[in-house]
Parts: sequence; C-alpha cells; structure tokens
Amino acid sequence: MAASLPEQIGAALRDGQFDPQHAGELFLRSDAQKALAAKLAGATIAVNGKDDVRGTGFLGARYAPDLVVEQGGKKVAVTITLLRGDASPVTTALAGALVLSGRYDGVVAFVLDRRLAKRNPFDDPKDEPEQRDLTDAEKSLVRQLSERHGVLLEVRRQDPFGW
Repeated sequence: MAASLPEQIGAALRDGQFDPQHAGELFLRSDAQKALAAKLAGATIAVNGKDDVRGTGFLGARYAPDLVVEQGGKKVAVTITLLRGDASPVTTALAGALVLSGRYDGVVAFVLDRRLAKRNPFDDPKDEPEQRDLTDAEKSLVRQLSERHGVLLEVRRQDPFGW
C-alpha cells in the first residue's frame, strides 16, 4: 500500500537537510521546501511569506501553516516548530494543527528538536546522550491525533551544533 500524502511529507521532513545554523522561520521553511521538493515529484508547494497561503481563525486567533503541499487534489498543511530550550511550543503547535485540520485534508506538525540531551554523569563521555522514547500515553495521543483529526506529528531530533 502506498503511503498517504501526510506520511510522505513526514518522511521527507525526517530525511531532509536542516542547517543547524538556521533558526529563523524563513530559513526553516526554505529547508523544508527543498526537502519536500526533492521527495514529492509533481507536488505544488506553497510557502507562507512567499506564496499565498490560506490560514484560518478560531476565537479571534489566526493560524496559518508554514507550507501547503498540494498533490492529487489533496491539500496538506505543514507547520514547523523549533524546540531549543523547553517543550512548551509543542502545545501551540498541536493546537494550531487541530485548528488547521478543519480547513485542510491533512496536517503535518513537524517538530525540530534542537534541545541538548541531558547526559547521565555516570555514562561514558564517548557515548551518545540517551533520548527518551514517547510514553504510552504520548503514543496514544499521537495515534488519536492522526486517526481522529488527520494530524500527523513528526518529531525529528537534531544536534543544535550539527556535530
């Protein structure tokens, strides 16, 4: 079975090149557009700030995706969230993705996690710091977002220094 458009988008973003020196939304959008264009032949990719990207509102707040990918008559919104210090931006990212799911055929909420991993002081310094996996409750929430609302959460960890 062929992967759905949101799954293809998630895979392209997971495998794409994101310059660790770039943290601004314009740079992240440009890197994401390049990653998507390389993997999704024939797709139309609109970039917020450069192209006309339609957002939506909820209770007076405006939400607009960073990119919109159109292929095969489907339009999928893509949001990009950069984590540097804490995980609080994830709340805003998920809320925005849920609002956008009412306007688009699917939403990919891409989280680029550039937080430094905490090292266990008793580990060998040559070992990579351990990254914790999602808890069962977190996995359940991710599954429900996808099944009930068409929101695919894609989290990619990236060393903030590019090592």
